[in-house]
Formats: sequence, C-alpha cells, structure tokens
Amino acid sequence: MERARAELTKSWFFKIPCFFVSIFKMPLYDVLIITKLHRNFLWGWRKDDKKIAWVVWEKVCNSRKKGGLGGIKDIRHFNDALLGKWI
Repeated sequence: MERARAELTKSWFFKIPCFFVSIFKMPLYDVLIITKLHRNFLWGWRKDDKKIAWVVWEKVCNSRKKGGLGGIKDIRHFNDALLGKWI
C-alpha cells in the first residue's frame, strides 16, 4: 500500500502543478500547502487518524542512492529549477 502511495505521489501530484510551477514563482504559503498535501497523502493521514512520520520529509525527497524514495521532489527546489531554464 505504501509503495502505491509513493508511486501515485511521484506520478500524479507532481504532474498537475508542473505547468504553473515552470512559469510562475510559487509563494511560500502555496509551497507549504502543497507539501502538506503530499505528506499527508503519502503517510495516509485522515482528519481524525494521524500517523507518525518516522522519516523527515527532506530525506523522503532524496534520490534512492541517498536513502530517499526517489522521484518525489521538493516542490520549492523543483520550482526554482524549472524557472532557471528560462534564463
């Protein structure tokens, strides 16, 4: 089940805002909201049922070689990288 959530997070949740992130600089508030949605979905949180996240989110965003899940991006760095291609 966790593997399926990770794959869905990598494929679906980063494809939706990809167009807007590549054109506009996202405000910090929006970055925090999107990151919160990604974390809550990945860990399986619901309104009444909160689980403990045993791994720091920054480590989850690392590549597999560095101990992360690989493919889950930090939306703030992703936004900066996509905006950098316009320079």
